[in-house]
Amino acid sequence: MGGDGDEVWFHQSIAGSSMIQAAAGEGGGREEAEEQKVFLVPSAAAFPHGMAVAGSSSLAPAKKEEYSKSPSSHSSSSSGTDGGSSAMPPVLEAAITRSVVPEAESEALELVGALTSCADSLAVCNYEAVNYYLARLGETASPSGPTPLHRVASYFAEALALRAAHMWPHVFDATPPRELTDGAFHDDDDAMALRVLNSVTPIPRFLHFTLNERLLRAFDGHDRVHVIDFDIKQGLQWPSLLQSLAARHPEPPSHVRITGVGASRQELQDTGARLARVAAALGLTFEFHAVVDRLEDVRLWMLHVKRGERVAVNCILAAHRLLRDETGGAMSDFLGLVRSTGATVLLLGEHEAAGLNAGRWEARFARALRHYAAAFDAVGAAGLPPASAARARAEEMFAREIRNAVAFEGPDRSERHESFAGWRRRMEDGGFQNAGIGDREAMQGRMIARMFAPGNYSVHPQGDGEGLTLLWLDHPLYTVTAWTPTADSA
Repeated sequence: MGGDGDEVWFHQSIAGSSMIQAAAGEGGGREEAEEQKVFLVPSAAAFPHGMAVAGSSSLAPAKKEEYSKSPSSHSSSSSGTDGGSSAMPPVLEAAITRSVVPEAESEALELVGALTSCADSLAVCNYEAVNYYLARLGETASPSGPTPLHRVASYFAEALALRAAHMWPHVFDATPPRELTDGAFHDDDDAMALRVLNSVTPIPRFLHFTLNERLLRAFDGHDRVHVIDFDIKQGLQWPSLLQSLAARHPEPPSHVRITGVGASRQELQDTGARLARVAAALGLTFEFHAVVDRLEDVRLWMLHVKRGERVAVNCILAAHRLLRDETGGAMSDFLGLVRSTGATVLLLGEHEAAGLNAGRWEARFARALRHYAAAFDAVGAAGLPPASAARARAEEMFAREIRNAVAFEGPDRSERHESFAGWRRRMEDGGFQNAGIGDREAMQGRMIARMFAPGNYSVHPQGDGEGLTLLWLDHPLYTVTAWTPTADSA
């Protein structure tokens, strides 16, 4: 096998009973089992067009009856992995049709069928069918494919291959590239992905600017203000807040402090220097304090909270990682830390992703496919070419989340996403109450949504002003909320 682990190949189609016998044998049988393993390297970038599989033709011209004769036809559910209607969700239709290549639409439709059939086969432990569908996905799904569905399918195929290797290590052999392992996604990659998203979608601006409006309300009339950002990255959120504070009437605050938490000391230093230059140009007295640590390891003494400060805590696309601790201890500790700072408000910005952190795996897969098809379609609507490195970097950030939702279970899932209802329950259980998102924040969110792909993005309230959700077509993507400690927990 060449390419130093960069290729994907299938040794042969799995022969149902002979493989089981070989895997179960001892002595010479053990060697035979090793020889007949199906080797997978589950990297989306390594699923090339035209990958050879024993006796197969391209997926694109394949007839629908080929699927009816597939190894899983006798065991897969006709209603799909979530047991619901077979009607195609609008967001999947959009991701399929967003191409000028005539054959691409039919290919994308077949990819959806192959993905759901592969997931059904995994659910009923039919590894012969899993091999069949992974092989066909490998022929056509590509991270540089002509439609968003081609691209998202490549990452789902990667995740399904990883799950198959975990389920049947005696049949599938997976050697995940280093970048698939937990924590190996570099801060530079994350920062680049956010910059791309910031330029081609309203997602970062929606999260940042709507919550900044809420911060301005919390800081109104206070002279010394302190923001604690638990995942500051490059600090893209804060120049606009500094500008608004500098223009505040009747006068700006006399002292502004931002505490930034992150894993990279160098990135924190660079972020602090940039924000200091912005504040100096605006005439603000400014202080930046860096905390190099993980969110769950931060302690009160690290934050340097001072008497007389109006404190607000900002947590965008970070709190969901605390849900990895299924006991709830990490979330409880975090909320206790927020209370101990005396913060007037805790601001959250998270995926609006119902069903991605609980329930049956089959339903989780189906919901994840809809959710990330919407995200890929939103990025694809910006018009970046399929081979764009910038677009691929942004989509790889979503791919990490796909792997967590589909391939892994238990503590191996470092990315956990919830719905607004799920976060409300967790916050109330932790002694916090909703502090509301007002009309100014809603107006800001709608204005940002109109700047990108007009008519496709929309902003809807949660409950009676309890939160604000950004949607792509009819699918919710992200929700912002504000919380404050209840009187009896403060």
